[in-house]
Amino acid sequence: MAQQTMYPAIANSPGTELSAALTVAATTIAVVDATKLPAAPNVFTIGTDESSETILYTGKSGNSLTGCTRGFDGTTSKAWVIGSKVARYYTAYDHEAFRKNLTDLSGVTNESTTDVILSAGQQILNATKNARLKGLKVQGRTLIDLLGGAGSGESLTGWSLAGSTLPAISTAQKKSGASSFKMASGSTGGSYMTRDFSVQIDKALQYVFGVWVFIESYTAGAPTIALYDMGTNTIRYSTSPNTSIVGSWQFVPLKLPVNNSLVGNGLRIVVGYGSAGASTVYYDELRLYAVSATDYAAIGTTITGAAIDALLPYVPPGINGVDGLYVRRYGRNLLPPFTDKAWSFNPNAKANGPYQSVLTATAEWQAISCAVPVMPGKTYYLSIEGITANSGAVGSYLDSNKKNDLAVLSGGWIQNQPLTVPEGYYYILINLASNQIGTYNFNNPQLELGSVATPFQPREDSLIAFGGVELHASPNDGNEPDILREVNGRYEVTRLWRKSNLVGDWSWLFDTNYTGFKRVRVILPTSSGINASERVTKYNGYPLYPSAGVYSAADQSTLYNGVLYITIANTDSGWGDSYTPTPDEIKAYFNGWRMYNGASGVATNPYNGTAGQTKGWVEILSAGNPVGVLPTTIPSGWTPYQLLYRLATPTTETVQEDGALSLLEGDNFIEVGSGYISREPARPKKNALSDVYYIGLNDAGNGGDSNLKKRASEIKQVFKNGLPDFWNIDKLADGTCYAWTDNYDTAATYSVSYISLDKSPVSSITGVYAATEKGQLHDLTDGVTEALARVSVVEAKKAEKDAGPWITPSAVLSGFTAFDLAYRVNKGFIEFRGYVYYNITDVPAGTKIFNLPTQFRPVRITRMLTSSWTSKVDPTSSAVSVGVNGDITTEVNVKQNIIFDGLRFPLD
Repeated sequence: MAQQTMYPAIANSPGTELSAALTVAATTIAVVDATKLPAAPNVFTIGTDESSETILYTGKSGNSLTGCTRGFDGTTSKAWVIGSKVARYYTAYDHEAFRKNLTDLSGVTNESTTDVILSAGQQILNATKNARLKGLKVQGRTLIDLLGGAGSGESLTGWSLAGSTLPAISTAQKKSGASSFKMASGSTGGSYMTRDFSVQIDKALQYVFGVWVFIESYTAGAPTIALYDMGTNTIRYSTSPNTSIVGSWQFVPLKLPVNNSLVGNGLRIVVGYGSAGASTVYYDELRLYAVSATDYAAIGTTITGAAIDALLPYVPPGINGVDGLYVRRYGRNLLPPFTDKAWSFNPNAKANGPYQSVLTATAEWQAISCAVPVMPGKTYYLSIEGITANSGAVGSYLDSNKKNDLAVLSGGWIQNQPLTVPEGYYYILINLASNQIGTYNFNNPQLELGSVATPFQPREDSLIAFGGVELHASPNDGNEPDILREVNGRYEVTRLWRKSNLVGDWSWLFDTNYTGFKRVRVILPTSSGINASERVTKYNGYPLYPSAGVYSAADQSTLYNGVLYITIANTDSGWGDSYTPTPDEIKAYFNGWRMYNGASGVATNPYNGTAGQTKGWVEILSAGNPVGVLPTTIPSGWTPYQLLYRLATPTTETVQEDGALSLLEGDNFIEVGSGYISREPARPKKNALSDVYYIGLNDAGNGGDSNLKKRASEIKQVFKNGLPDFWNIDKLADGTCYAWTDNYDTAATYSVSYISLDKSPVSSITGVYAATEKGQLHDLTDGVTEALARVSVVEAKKAEKDAGPWITPSAVLSGFTAFDLAYRVNKGFIEFRGYVYYNITDVPAGTKIFNLPTQFRPVRITRMLTSSWTSKVDPTSSAVSVGVNGDITTEVNVKQNIIFDGLRFPLD
């Protein structure tokens, strides 16, 4: 095939402008400075967005371009005004010429791709070629633990304890956190705990209860997990762990079908031994979820054991979406360097480099150790350089919690031979050791998939992650998910759901008084929510009942025409039956404060506003720190109500990924997880007793709180002034990770990328990779195109006014409350976001809202059409005007809520 012409570029794509207006048919084009364009023949672009035109020119004469072919390569020829931007940008023609010529030169004619589906957790993927995994697509999911975190294993508060030996909190075994529930039945009686949960069980939905169980010893009896009718001893569903599995964690599910037989509004959970047994069992991470029909059918059939936990992980209280998704392909060498904190060194051992270590053994079996994740049923090969007849690697299998030696590897040293991992084991603990006193070197250790050793190579993982991106779906059945996908080398999210914290600075209003509870309301920041689509969780993590507009008790919710209604128990709020709270007092409740009769001095006595009573407030969580004036702060540890609702109109936004994912030819060990957090600002704190600074650790000697926003299970990188910086990484007994250094720069700014210890749901991921040489070449050119396209966007911005920062008005006028109200300059326009609420009544025409500074004012009075609405009326057309003095006023009588989202006007 003949080669296609490839036109030279010009460094930095300098821009110029048309020096005269241009007609649709003109073939000679005058520019201000033709030296800003390459020699002819070549191509250039007029415009900087999707309406731009590409033009081929064959000659240059002074500042005129001659022999022009208009509307080149499928673009549209059009008239352009004088001053239109002109530059030699990277075009679609350049990409296609590059791609076709490379393909032609390669002599490869067959191009194909292979589809890939990756599930949550760890898996092996066999790839036919070294290739980039692209076209990733993932759907959102939502999990709400109906137990509100009561099954964490960290506290017995709220549980009723019974048996000859009462249940206890124990740190001896734990699946997560610091502890679990321990039941030790004796020869004379059982050990069990009971709790009622006032959660609405929808007969139209399927539910799955799940729990991790560890049997330490077993003699007799039946350790049981059972669901009863609430407040009764009527058992409806029950199951038991496999008592033959001793010394290892096992995941035990219990399924509730559609039209389940539970009676009443809620259920009772009973866990433990109801009779004698002389056995000890630990329970951790109890959770109860509504699930889709597909997941319900798969659980216990095609999805079993630990895979159920990967599908339905234990999540923190509240509303949890697929948050911080990441996909990691481990390096061919699965062993990290010796400098990694995954290795544990005997005091007589040390690392001499990333893959060199020495052990000066003073006794037998002193060791350098590392726990490595593996897949049951797969074969691995371990090779080590520098070993002797008296030194090498021994090891044992570990369970999925990376502890509890399950089976010691037999047959002597395990290096230089294949090893097949039995079912049920997920880690190998490798110990580099000696059976004699002496000095031993261990160099270039390599653990790899397969039965044959390959040449040594350092560990090199490949990871793509989406920090700060949370994807949701219907919490009932998983339908209508948010979707994250790759589009032309960029990633974007189509959102159908919006999640918000219900905080005190929203404009809460009193609505209706009932006996024992009150209803309040708030207008959402957007009125586009679908009626009755909401799910709300309380500050303690328990879900509210969707009430569909019929309110019979506290802890119910309804979303109707952009207004959210919530009922609050008087025992929670401290408002007496005869008292009507003010908007500010409602705000205080949503900020974590309960009212009480301050004159009584008893924090549980409600305030009714009667003679002799005074207003007081205490923190809801602690019932302490009483104050006598309306509090405006938020107590430490307060978790706000959370809201999820379905948007009437989906939105699309571009998101930023970290990294790129490549596959190795052959088997790839891949992990799909969640909780990745990208470049969170860090607050290093100095230890009071040394010069060491910490991130993510808060102890007595640390001089203050250095914690990250979430507990870190793995710190990927510490950044100093935006660039990678070396910090030491260590772990605590509860699984959290922290970083420390004695080389801290107080003048620098630091940030951290890490993976959260708290789990969130994970969905399967689809993608493709090039399966042939031609496909690889195509993939290569696409990758180059994507990179150049991003550069081109940056270049194009040189010809535009970059969007300035969002600016919050210094003040809105009395009577108005602003919600995310801000303005900025963008491409010659002033644009707005947010909305305002008028606290008094509908807004009369001519009411001033706020004022714009001089540099943001129009040259003439400008009218902007918008919408406004009240709490119970659909949005209506409205208008505001912007004067040359910067005053923004209502032009007509408008409703209480005025939308500024999307409004803009030109500066000139």
